Amino acid sequence: MAARVLPASVYESSKSTKKTDAIKLRDKMLGKKSRGELSGGSADRVLITELLDDVLKSDIKPSTRYVWEKVIERNIRPFFGKLKAQRLTTDHMDKYREKRKGEGRSDATANRELSILRTAFHNARKRTPPKVLVVPYFPIVAETNIRKGFLSDEQYDSLRDELPAELKALFVTGYITGLRRGEITAIQWQQVDFEAGMITLDKGETKNDEPRSVPILDGDMRELLVAAKKERDAEWPHSPWVFSRRGERIVDFRWAWDEACKRAEVPDLNFHDLRRTAVRNMRRAGIPQVIRMKISGHKTDSMERRYNIVDADDLNMARELLQNRRKTVPDKAENVTVNVTTSGTATIPADTPAS
Repeated sequence: MAARVLPASVYESSKSTKKTDAIKLRDKMLGKKSRGELSGGSADRVLITELLDDVLKSDIKPSTRYVWEKVIERNIRPFFGKLKAQRLTTDHMDKYREKRKGEGRSDATANRELSILRTAFHNARKRTPPKVLVVPYFPIVAETNIRKGFLSDEQYDSLRDELPAELKALFVTGYITGLRRGEITAIQWQQVDFEAGMITLDKGETKNDEPRSVPILDGDMRELLVAAKKERDAEWPHSPWVFSRRGERIVDFRWAWDEACKRAEVPDLNFHDLRRTAVRNMRRAGIPQVIRMKISGHKTDSMERRYNIVDADDLNMARELLQNRRKTVPDKAENVTVNVTTSGTATIPADTPAS
């Protein structure tokens, strides 16, 4: 006869010497077990490293999985992996934040990394049976480092010239269209239509999972893309990637970007600043907000509101318009003013037609 395998026992103290308290706790735990909230003791033994494995296998975009895997393997797993999931506390997460900030990372970075861990815990709680019974409190610090950088036309020229050849077309495309870095680096030649002057992003290739198209502008953008196509056809004709190094998709270009930014005297510029700059430039060009959002891929105007897309040039223009308005007020007023003499007789200025 085969041996019967019994589920592992789960022990919990009632913290009381009264039998009635122990019975109440037992009945409560039996209720949790019947609802699938207890997993035969596995929740007491599961390590955080298992939750991280599960979240990487979950239904997330390949681009998101790629980024999460790097963050998990470099930072989250080494710090939290060997800890039992039920032992995770807010103190552990505070220490992790202190460690990351000591390494020169910002609160925003720590927030993003802890949010991955939080997702892993929520996914584990939803499983049947659950791998964790309680999701701890995750301290997310208010972010005070919202970037406000823009790239001027002069800085654009300087940085374009300083970047290595393989990054020029990528940079110009980001500057003009405001596409996200991951969206740009994923573009393949089949998506580029030079005749129509469009680059089409298919569903599943954008952050919002919605298809959209962006224009190919004459000048730097078209010239650099055409040159990249000619080089690809001649050197590595089977490569599908528009932005590549010797036919291989460009993924990480941080070092080359940072060095070029230093030489161009914009050392604090992030690639994401191009997105904000593109939206500002489209607004200045008179492109309606709904079309700006279609091109950049924003579902709401939150980015324009969050980053307060107004800079010194905008304020100078506003000042000139207001000053011009004030200069015109006296002239209009003179044309409609009726003077009243001390004797009560009304007179009309000579340049005002009498009715």
